Amino acid sequence: MDDRLKNFKKAMDRTAFSSTKFTEQHKENVQRQLNIDELKRVILSLLIEAKSGIEITQLLHVRGIQDVINNEGIIYSILHEQERNGFVLANWTDGVKRYELTKTGKKQLQQERQIKLTLKERLLGVRMHAE
Repeated sequence: MDDRLKNFKKAMDRTAFSSTKFTEQHKENVQRQLNIDELKRVILSLLIEAKSGIEITQLLHVRGIQDVINNEGIIYSILHEQERNGFVLANWTDGVKRYELTKTGKKQLQQERQIKLTLKERLLGVRMHAE
């Protein structure tokens, strides 16, 4: 880790987080939420072209995303949540429900990519190439 980040972490531990105590349950909840947020971003990025839930599941399995193995229901929960938020549109075609990004969903995905890039730039203090 870069010395600047180590020094930053030490300073935060001495000041902002000196009186904060995190239990194992807190740590697990934070990690689970981070994993779900990342899973949402991955699923949205797969929906540039319309895909069925089964296709999304297969793509996630191929990528080795552990959160969906033996828990495929989470994919549909995320898809329905994103549909309610207006980021995903679902259509039935030939008896198969297919999901794709709406214009709002594409904008959301682009903003999240930009935020992620900007955060890395701020932390590292350099301009990085788009991922």
